[in-house]
Amino acid sequence: MRRSRLSILLTCCAGVVVCGLILATGPEPLEVSMPNAKPQVAIGALARADVANTVTAFGVLSPRQALELTTQVPGEITWVSENLEAGRQVAEGDLLLRIDERDYAIAVASAEARYAQAQATIDIEEGRSEIARLEWSAWQATHDEETPANPLALREPQRAEAVARRKAIGAELDRAKLALQRTAIRAPWPASVVDADAIVGQVLSVGGVTATLFPLDYAVVELQVPVKTVRLLDAGVERIELRPVHDLGATPVMGTFEGIVRNLTDDTRLATVRVRIEAPLDHEGWAYGMHLEAKLVAKEQRAVALVPTDLIVSGNLIWIYRDGRAELHQLYPVENQGQKVSVEDNFQANAALILERPIGLFDGAEVDVVGS
Repeated sequence: MRRSRLSILLTCCAGVVVCGLILATGPEPLEVSMPNAKPQVAIGALARADVANTVTAFGVLSPRQALELTTQVPGEITWVSENLEAGRQVAEGDLLLRIDERDYAIAVASAEARYAQAQATIDIEEGRSEIARLEWSAWQATHDEETPANPLALREPQRAEAVARRKAIGAELDRAKLALQRTAIRAPWPASVVDADAIVGQVLSVGGVTATLFPLDYAVVELQVPVKTVRLLDAGVERIELRPVHDLGATPVMGTFEGIVRNLTDDTRLATVRVRIEAPLDHEGWAYGMHLEAKLVAKEQRAVALVPTDLIVSGNLIWIYRDGRAELHQLYPVENQGQKVSVEDNFQANAALILERPIGLFDGAEVDVVGS
């Protein structure tokens, strides 16, 4: 029993001796040393400029109006222009289709004959009236009396009746000529044919739709813009640049500002900006219904800063140098100009851009400037 206790005691003593040797002969503990040098950055001047306020919005190219070409007289179609097809264009006054005019020509000839007959009746009555006046004058001469003549005796009512009949027949003749003229349907103005439904042999009734035309002279784009943004245009619009959404690099087409319609209802705070485009289909690739980007450049200017795009970090932030420290600054973009972005000038006067920085730089760190 005593031997067992002695063995345990000797083992513990040996362990203490070994631990002491390890501590005495082991490596020195590591010590952390903080560098005294500050992070080094290169800075550059911040470019500033005054630019015009711009509003970017999107809309659809729409015709200023749509015309449904209808017939005003019934009849059978006897001829259709080859241009009366969807996708074709027609000029002002072009004959588009013709309705069988024979019945209407007969009506005109009949009305002309009756008008001639009415005119002959008037001529006869004028002759009779002249004879009646001569007879009445002779009677007065023989009887030495100044009694006024009776209008009926002078056939004045008969002549008035003949004139009225001629007037009524003249109106019928005008109506017949108008109906004959309407058998030829022409384009009211230069137009693009959107839809056509007219074939030879088709019998049309009054009001039958034969085609839908969109005018070519000018089109409109209605842009929905927040009222807060529209206020940037209060000083006036300098120019409006329009580009197809599918080709934003295309040469812009200039539009004309027509006005603003403010729709301040309970369910919207948008305003409609109406833009006019002259001869829209003269531009290659343009068609009604296409989506357009519109950039409205205002007459009023505002201060912006120009920032290289390669310096912008995630979240529209950028590193700036101010009062010996590196800071992350929030950007509010105005316009992308390729290699640079114009942003709201919310920088302080002594701010500079950090062009180069070490990895691990944190917001608010004190830094040394090594180049600019």
